[in-house]
Amino acid sequence: MAFVSLTKLIALCCYLFPPSFAAVSYPTELVYQFPNGTWLENLAVRPSGSILTTVLSAPTLYLLQPGAEKQEARLIHNFSSHTGLFGITETAPDTFEVVATNFSFATGSASPGSSAIYRVRFPHRYSAKAVVSLTLRLPVDVGIPNGLATLNRDTILVADSQKGVVLVVDTRTGTSNVTIAEPSFAPTASLPPGVNGLKVEGNQLFFTNTRQNLLGRIMLDPKTGAATSPATVIAHVLTGPQFPPSGHYDDFALSPNGKVAYIATGGGNTLVRVDTRTSKQEIVAGDLNSTAIAGPTAVVFGRGANRGSLFVTTIGGLGAPANGNEAVGGQLVKVQLGDDCYR
Repeated sequence: MAFVSLTKLIALCCYLFPPSFAAVSYPTELVYQFPNGTWLENLAVRPSGSILTTVLSAPTLYLLQPGAEKQEARLIHNFSSHTGLFGITETAPDTFEVVATNFSFATGSASPGSSAIYRVRFPHRYSAKAVVSLTLRLPVDVGIPNGLATLNRDTILVADSQKGVVLVVDTRTGTSNVTIAEPSFAPTASLPPGVNGLKVEGNQLFFTNTRQNLLGRIMLDPKTGAATSPATVIAHVLTGPQFPPSGHYDDFALSPNGKVAYIATGGGNTLVRVDTRTSKQEIVAGDLNSTAIAGPTAVVFGRGANRGSLFVTTIGGLGAPANGNEAVGGQLVKVQLGDDCYR
């Protein structure tokens, strides 16, 4: 993978001069680091507490065990008919939907008709082998299928970051249609990514838009996914005299009560906490000039023994290295918040 092409992509997708400011600093722990050039895109936590991570720079899904004495990345599946993976969401205990596509870092786009959603099912809680099957091939007019969210056991939502819409997918019938097209989902100047991360809490859909640098919310029907209100903006990327330009909002984790979002800031090398009620936000981990969280892409809450922690995937600083020249391999990082995790 050419670093020149990655630089062009990052230039399209984000601002490259985010902040070194941090209001709070929680301890981080490097769980695992992949080889240089590995772009970790998204992740999900299994009921056992192990982590599944998708790779965009290769069509691979890996399993990692936080806390294991000897850490290794176990390959779960190679989706060989595609070039990379984007989002992942759990629809039932140990059953996940994953989106794969043929994505080009050179153009920042996916090949028309190349995208599909697959089901990854683990037979039991501690199984390291999965049964993988095709759920559906996405319509040919889908642009970049990015973040996924579970609406209910049989329905997931898919963010199309290029077209600026959200698709609803019936995982039983393998059918999809556009359910929401909102101005706050759209990219700017026709450059993706627009709508990016998705999270559902009750009848609320929370979302990030990378190009518009916002966190928003829209009410929806929990059965059909149809919007029942216009979207509202909760927060924008940190701005003002006390904050240098602060990167971009990528994917995020949402507390079970929907009151707090933890957002990956991409080239900012930081994790931001946003109170969804007051719009107050603060940087809680990472730093512009550090590779501790080098180019974060997605965030999840831990489960079981790691319930008081967050896990973050990164791209290792590809395209926007810390201090201008410090790039590392894609990372899985643990952020230890303890009792503050859900506040």
